[in-house]
Amino acid sequence: MNIQKLLSWLAKHDINPVEDTLQPDGSRVLVFSTQLPRFPFGDRHVWYPLTIDADQTEVSESEIEALLRHCWHGELEIPKDY
Repeated sequence: MNIQKLLSWLAKHDINPVEDTLQPDGSRVLVFSTQLPRFPFGDRHVWYPLTIDADQTEVSESEIEALLRHCWHGELEIPKDY
């Protein structure tokens, strides 16, 4: 999925980048965060770093699936035409 489309889609599910760091080699590290379900976690948040190479425009489906599982959103189906 295209990176900009991914950011837009994740925002609809309250998974947002809280940090965007440009590395010396031209890569970016996006750190996403979301709140865990209130029960049983209360007000806890999780974070997930995603490294994007300098010339990368797409994020693999397996990387998106890992991000969703980590953020307790494994139930979401990644749109194919987004």
